[in-house]
Amino acid sequence: MIELDGIYKLKKINSPHITNDDGDYKVIAISDDKKTVVCEKITEPEKGEHYFFMTDFLIDPDNPNEIYTDFIITETKE
Repeated sequence: MIELDGIYKLKKINSPHITNDDGDYKVIAISDDKKTVVCEKITEPEKGEHYFFMTDFLIDPDNPNEIYTDFIITETKE
């Protein structure tokens, strides 16, 4: 379960066009429906920046082996 003040990594996206992020994020706000969160990056180089994610994009400690998102890239701009 994703919790307030928890520290999480992002799930990886299966796409050769996307560079996956190995940084850590601290949850600083959770929506009422528990489907989205606001996170603060706690690792360099973007330390202190805020991001908005669906909770499905964070690796849940209850399911640590689920490291890939179901998100599918259908188009990219190069």
